[in-house]
Amino acid sequence: MRLLLMISGLPFAGAERSLVSVLPYFRKIEGVTPFLCTLNTWRDSSLAGEFARTGIQRFDLDAKRLVDPPAWRRFLSLLRDERIDIVSTQDQYSNLFGALAYWASRTPIVMSRHVMQEPADTMREAVRAKLMLLALRYGSSKVIAVSEAVRRNLAQQNGSPLSRIETIYNGIDVKRFALMDQREEIRRKMGWSPDQSIVIMVAVLRRGKGHEVLFEAVPSLVRAVPRAHVKLVGGGELNDSLREQAAGLGDAVEFLGERADVPELLAASDVLVLPSWSEALPTVLIEAGAASLPVVATDVGGTAEIVTSGETGYLVPPGDSSAMAANLVKLLQDPERARRMGAAAQERIASRFSLERQAQSMVSLFNRILGEA
Repeated sequence: MRLLLMISGLPFAGAERSLVSVLPYFRKIEGVTPFLCTLNTWRDSSLAGEFARTGIQRFDLDAKRLVDPPAWRRFLSLLRDERIDIVSTQDQYSNLFGALAYWASRTPIVMSRHVMQEPADTMREAVRAKLMLLALRYGSSKVIAVSEAVRRNLAQQNGSPLSRIETIYNGIDVKRFALMDQREEIRRKMGWSPDQSIVIMVAVLRRGKGHEVLFEAVPSLVRAVPRAHVKLVGGGELNDSLREQAAGLGDAVEFLGERADVPELLAASDVLVLPSWSEALPTVLIEAGAASLPVVATDVGGTAEIVTSGETGYLVPPGDSSAMAANLVKLLQDPERARRMGAAAQERIASRFSLERQAQSMVSLFNRILGEA
């Protein structure tokens, strides 16, 4: 099977991180030759270097915009010249390119749905969102939803029968995050004081991630746990405005920017927080569990498919900064409770969210589709 995995580019974000992580595991499956195709390199981040180290061939279409006939022609030529058997598209723009190939060449296309819904705040976004729902319904052989919540939501949004949508969880390299036994040494190297209580959030700095809700929770958190510090990992379009919002919180909040050492950062922390307004299947919650780290997250989308509230962390209503602060305090003031929850999280993640399992499940689906073609 000559498998082409396709995504817009390689910025440092959830879907992109997940794809770069799973790609090498396809090569371990007998008879599968994976390739990567990107639309352009404009937003490439450190992930591009990480991908290059896999040795997997990358094709880039140098697309200038969504409606780019030369890029479309390059894509169709690529499918023909490289004798691609099946294409797996991963985000909005690559899904729309995939629909073109499905209609023009009848190449089997499997689209992935990583979001609960597309942004539609502007007229242009609203049009793209409608096109996306049509492409998912009529421009693909099957759709992979990254959580059951996404699967059911998509069927309701575009009228697709549930039989056309298959839930396959994203996986991670579980062993890469098993660093808790190195916690003290990692903290020392980072210059974090042993008596600090570290709350970490790993998320792109963009709307919908709920940073403003976390900022509302910080004063209550610090009153109850004076040595609490919030570390924010990630970059993005709201970097400047979020720094302005957090300025009044003093040194209780620190922006660490984009980091390649997320496993070490998680191992050095006490609890992970994710106050998002919407999530499909947040990779960072899987990573936190693999790192034996308890979490406090909002009960949105597929978060409850990762976190068992009261056992591996706590789920709170979106926007409820008081509940968020209270549960963060509960974990920071009771290290033994946090340790038990972290251990339970690690066991759950190891059994359900491995990269091997994700790759095997996807290839099994691809083989079924090719067998039916």
